[in-house]
Amino acid sequence: MIKRRTTAVALALLLSACASGPPPEPPPPPPLDPTGVFDFTAEVDGMAVNGVLTIRGSAEEGYRGSLDSDMGPASVSRIAIDGQTMTFYIPDADVGVEVVFAGTEFNGSISGAMGAGNFYGTKREGS
Repeated sequence: MIKRRTTAVALALLLSACASGPPPEPPPPPPLDPTGVFDFTAEVDGMAVNGVLTIRGSAEEGYRGSLDSDMGPASVSRIAIDGQTMTFYIPDADVGVEVVFAGTEFNGSISGAMGAGNFYGTKREGS
Protein backbone atom coordinates (compact mmCIF):
# COMPACT_ATOMS: atom_id res chain seq x y z
CA MET A 1 0.00 0.00 0.00
CA ILE A 2 2.82 2.47 0.84
CA LYS A 3 4.60 1.66 -2.42
CA ARG A 4 1.41 2.34 -4.39
CA ARG A 5 0.85 5.68 -2.60
CA THR A 6 4.50 6.75 -3.19
CA THR A 7 4.16 5.93 -6.88
CA ALA A 8 0.90 7.86 -7.11
CA VAL A 9 2.44 10.92 -5.40
CA ALA A 10 5.49 10.81 -7.68
CA LEU A 11 3.26 10.49 -10.73
CA ALA A 12 1.11 13.43 -9.58
CA LEU A 13 4.20 15.61 -9.07
CA LEU A 14 5.53 14.67 -12.51
CA LEU A 15 2.21 15.48 -14.19
CA SER A 16 1.92 18.83 -12.44
CA ALA A 17 5.46 19.76 -13.49
CA CYS A 18 4.68 18.90 -17.12
CA ALA A 19 1.39 20.82 -17.06
CA SER A 20 3.09 24.12 -16.25
CA GLY A 21 3.76 24.75 -19.95
CA PRO A 22 6.84 25.58 -22.00
CA PRO A 23 9.80 27.43 -20.52
CA PRO A 24 9.51 31.23 -20.41
CA GLU A 25 10.67 33.34 -23.34
CA PRO A 26 14.23 34.67 -23.06
CA PRO A 27 14.46 38.33 -22.00
CA PRO A 28 14.65 40.93 -24.80
CA PRO A 29 18.03 42.49 -25.61
CA PRO A 30 18.94 45.56 -23.56
CA PRO A 31 17.84 48.93 -24.98
CA LEU A 32 20.05 50.06 -27.84
CA ASP A 33 22.62 52.74 -27.01
CA PRO A 34 23.74 53.99 -30.45
CA THR A 35 26.28 56.50 -29.13
CA GLY A 36 29.86 56.18 -30.27
CA VAL A 37 32.10 56.43 -33.30
CA PHE A 38 31.53 54.02 -36.18
CA ASP A 39 33.50 53.27 -39.33
CA PHE A 40 30.96 52.81 -42.13
CA THR A 41 30.64 52.00 -45.80
CA ALA A 42 27.76 53.11 -48.02
CA GLU A 43 27.38 51.28 -51.34
CA VAL A 44 25.10 52.89 -53.92
CA ASP A 45 24.98 52.07 -57.63
CA GLY A 46 28.32 50.25 -57.55
CA MET A 47 30.11 53.11 -55.78
CA ALA A 48 31.45 52.69 -52.23
CA VAL A 49 31.83 55.64 -49.86
CA ASN A 50 33.74 55.12 -46.61
CA GLY A 51 33.60 57.32 -43.57
CA VAL A 52 33.08 57.86 -39.87
CA LEU A 53 29.66 58.25 -38.23
CA THR A 54 29.52 59.85 -34.77
CA ILE A 55 26.40 59.65 -32.59
CA ARG A 56 26.15 61.62 -29.31
CA GLY A 57 23.42 62.24 -26.74
CA SER A 58 21.03 59.94 -24.90
CA ALA A 59 17.52 58.57 -25.09
CA GLU A 60 16.39 61.21 -22.59
CA GLU A 61 18.08 64.22 -24.26
CA GLY A 62 17.76 63.01 -27.82
CA TYR A 63 20.51 61.93 -30.18
CA ARG A 64 22.53 64.07 -32.57
CA GLY A 65 25.21 63.10 -35.02
CA SER A 66 27.58 63.84 -37.82
CA LEU A 67 29.49 61.97 -40.43
CA ASP A 68 32.69 62.56 -42.29
CA SER A 69 33.11 60.58 -45.50
CA ASP A 70 35.07 60.51 -48.74
CA MET A 71 32.51 63.06 -49.94
CA GLY A 72 33.08 65.46 -47.01
CA PRO A 73 31.37 66.23 -43.69
CA ALA A 74 27.61 66.20 -43.16
CA SER A 75 25.16 66.51 -40.29
CA VAL A 76 22.85 63.71 -39.19
CA SER A 77 19.33 64.49 -37.97
CA ARG A 78 16.06 62.76 -37.04
CA ILE A 79 17.84 59.95 -35.20
CA ALA A 80 15.26 57.46 -33.91
CA ILE A 81 15.64 54.14 -32.09
CA ASP A 82 13.14 51.27 -32.23
CA GLY A 83 14.41 48.09 -30.58
CA GLN A 84 17.76 47.33 -32.22
CA THR A 85 16.98 49.50 -35.27
CA MET A 86 18.23 53.06 -35.76
CA THR A 87 17.00 55.41 -38.48
CA PHE A 88 18.41 58.82 -39.37
CA TYR A 89 18.45 61.44 -42.09
CA ILE A 90 21.39 63.13 -43.80
CA PRO A 91 19.95 66.48 -44.98
CA ASP A 92 23.04 67.54 -46.98
CA ALA A 93 22.66 64.46 -49.20
CA ASP A 94 18.85 64.14 -48.92
CA VAL A 95 19.07 60.47 -47.87
CA GLY A 96 17.55 58.32 -45.18
CA VAL A 97 19.37 55.46 -43.48
CA GLU A 98 18.01 52.49 -41.55
CA VAL A 99 20.36 50.07 -39.80
CA VAL A 100 19.93 47.13 -37.45
CA PHE A 101 22.52 46.64 -34.73
CA ALA A 102 23.99 43.27 -33.80
CA GLY A 103 26.46 43.89 -30.99
CA THR A 104 29.01 46.45 -32.16
CA GLU A 105 28.10 46.14 -35.85
CA PHE A 106 25.20 47.40 -37.92
CA ASN A 107 23.85 46.55 -41.34
CA GLY A 108 21.10 48.26 -43.28
CA SER A 109 20.09 50.41 -46.19
CA ILE A 110 20.40 53.94 -47.53
CA SER A 111 18.01 55.59 -49.96
CA GLY A 112 17.37 59.03 -51.36
CA ALA A 113 18.23 61.42 -54.14
CA MET A 114 21.39 59.53 -55.13
CA GLY A 115 19.70 56.11 -55.25
CA ALA A 116 19.49 53.16 -52.89
CA GLY A 117 22.03 50.75 -51.50
CA ASN A 118 23.65 49.19 -48.46
CA PHE A 119 24.94 50.94 -45.34
CA TYR A 120 27.01 48.97 -42.82
CA GLY A 121 29.62 49.60 -40.18
CA THR A 122 31.42 48.73 -36.96
CA LYS A 123 31.80 50.62 -33.71
CA ARG A 124 35.35 51.74 -32.94
CA GLU A 125 36.87 50.12 -29.89
CA GLY A 126 36.65 52.32 -26.82
CA SER A 127 34.05 54.70 -28.22
